Amino acid sequence: MEYPASAPLAGTEPSTRRLNIPRRLSNPRWRPLTEGAPVLVPLLAAGVAAGFAYRPLAPIALAAAGAVAFAFRDPERQVRPQRDVAFSPADGRVVHVGMVYDEYWETELVEVAIFLALWDVHVQRAPLDGEVVAQVRKAGGYRPAMSTLATHGNNQLATHLRTAAGPVTVTQISGMVARRIVTWAEQGDHLVQGERLGMIKFGSQVTLRLPESCTVLVDVGDGVRGGLTPIARVAAVPV
Repeated sequence: MEYPASAPLAGTEPSTRRLNIPRRLSNPRWRPLTEGAPVLVPLLAAGVAAGFAYRPLAPIALAAAGAVAFAFRDPERQVRPQRDVAFSPADGRVVHVGMVYDEYWETELVEVAIFLALWDVHVQRAPLDGEVVAQVRKAGGYRPAMSTLATHGNNQLATHLRTAAGPVTVTQISGMVARRIVTWAEQGDHLVQGERLGMIKFGSQVTLRLPESCTVLVDVGDGVRGGLTPIARVAAVPV
């Protein structure tokens, strides 16, 4: 298979690239504050103001702030690396499995689409060890994230990874409520399996594309957890 000029052939050593470190925070426990501040601060201010002006509204505003903080949580996870398995890039429920043509890699790949409900963790993780060779944003609509129309028609950011198992693409997709896609990776970063990749704010969708030679291990309707649930078995990587 031939790869785009910007992507070295799979199997090539990732040189001495540093590991990716999230740019926007120093500790995941502060994720609700660092990522949710634009929403949390007004809600908290409204709660305090309501406490003086009209107390029955205060609990509502504070409960809404708590819900936002919960949606932006980022729990630590003990990822056990497996070279022949691609882990789920996100928490949620599988809504689609099928073959698609990936324009960047210029080949057919297996695509697994995952719907993230409002109560799911909204942090995405790398499914395999790999180098970020490109990130491509695509403008689109804001259809409900659980629909197949959202998969390829909504606003999205595709992160293309060169892995020893072959070409991989993780796409963060906006939903009807989710309007902001955050990435902590940059072109040239080397991600380790299960490492944090980015976040979508509120309900959304994430797709994972893998080489067609992989064996998918999940079905539509299955619940998955980012960095923990095996999505597919890929070609074994020699040590």
